Amino acid sequence: MEGKIDNEVKYDFGASADSSNVENTSYISVNGNEREDVPATMAASDHDEENCKEPPTEEEATPEPYEKKGKELNVVNEQAKSQKESVVFEINSHDEDGAPRLPLEALERQNTTLEENKAGGEQSCSEDLSSEECMCEDRDTASQRCSLLQGKLAEFFHKKARDDSQVDVVIQVSKELQEYEKYITILTDLKQQLTTNTETSQKQAEELRFISEEKLDKVENEWQSLVALKQEVAVTVLSLHLGKQAAQTKVETALETEKLLQHELIRLRLKNIKLRANIHRLEGELCAREKDAGDPLLLHFDLLQAERLELKKHTEKQNEESLKTQLKISSSLELLSNKKEKLFWSQMEAQAKREQLAMLEATVARGTDFLTRTRHARNSLRRDNLQLREHRGLLGNRVLLLDFEDTVDASDYMEDQLRDLKCRQAEIAISCGRWKKKLRQPN
Repeated sequence: MEGKIDNEVKYDFGASADSSNVENTSYISVNGNEREDVPATMAASDHDEENCKEPPTEEEATPEPYEKKGKELNVVNEQAKSQKESVVFEINSHDEDGAPRLPLEALERQNTTLEENKAGGEQSCSEDLSSEECMCEDRDTASQRCSLLQGKLAEFFHKKARDDSQVDVVIQVSKELQEYEKYITILTDLKQQLTTNTETSQKQAEELRFISEEKLDKVENEWQSLVALKQEVAVTVLSLHLGKQAAQTKVETALETEKLLQHELIRLRLKNIKLRANIHRLEGELCAREKDAGDPLLLHFDLLQAERLELKKHTEKQNEESLKTQLKISSSLELLSNKKEKLFWSQMEAQAKREQLAMLEATVARGTDFLTRTRHARNSLRRDNLQLREHRGLLGNRVLLLDFEDTVDASDYMEDQLRDLKCRQAEIAISCGRWKKKLRQPN
């Protein structure tokens, strides 16, 4: 019995480690024989609660199978409790001692529950219903505890696997770091050797260049002295026969031709030296080939090495071209980004200008509407003014009023003159009558 329970607990451990977030569908066995499927989830508890809530009439009609069913459910419930407690006990035992152990209290409780189930089979159906309800509640709590424990176990195994993977990664990283440090030391040694070799070669090249320059200067000075001596001797010899000026020109032309021939001779000597060096190199290669003619592998190796050098040169050229293209691409991308930025800012400026133009057009439209309204008002006011001027007459017309005033003053002045003239006429008429009377009286 203990071995069976241990196997069942280990099976629950494996299922919880493999599927921590998936619904547990492992089946619990009673006395080694598989019974009805009892999943350790809330769905099974709901299903059993529905079965528990059957009408009591059917249970009273068939008491024997119902009692068997109650016994089986009691056994399953106690089995699940014992398994969960054993899981908790195993976890605690792993934490304390490191070796899994089976709980004795669970076994004793299982034996007592079996005896109680045997005695409870003789009771009535009402007691079975109450016991079933209690068992359903216990099973629900046990299933909840089981799900929590399975989640904790899954987290534990997940953390353990993560720690193992981290340890492997740390070991691999340490090995790679050691190799990296070794290669770095080798590279530093090679760089130091290269720098020392380059420095020594540069020093030797400078020394040889200095020696060659000294020798060239010495040879050039000797050659100039020889040419001057030749020119002096030739001029003195030829001046006796041709004259000094003609001899000097002839000697200069001869020296120029000699100089050209000397340069040509130097060029040919250098070419001859290069050809001799090539001949020595080719002879050495022929000798090496004749020595290695019996070994085809060496020939194949030489061919492969030559091909490798060619491929290396080709790859270097391709790398240079790729670098150039990458630089061109980067520069073009920079230009493109600059152009895009300029285009974006120009678009933003154009949008702002469009908005300003729309605002100006709106203001112009409002101004034109206001202007048309003011023009209509002006025309209406002009018409009203003309009508008022027609009806008012002289009111408000200063010129006409002044003219009218002048005419009135002139008419008044003329009336006054007319009155004075009439008075004078009357006086003249009176005086004339008097004179006429006086003239008539003597007669």
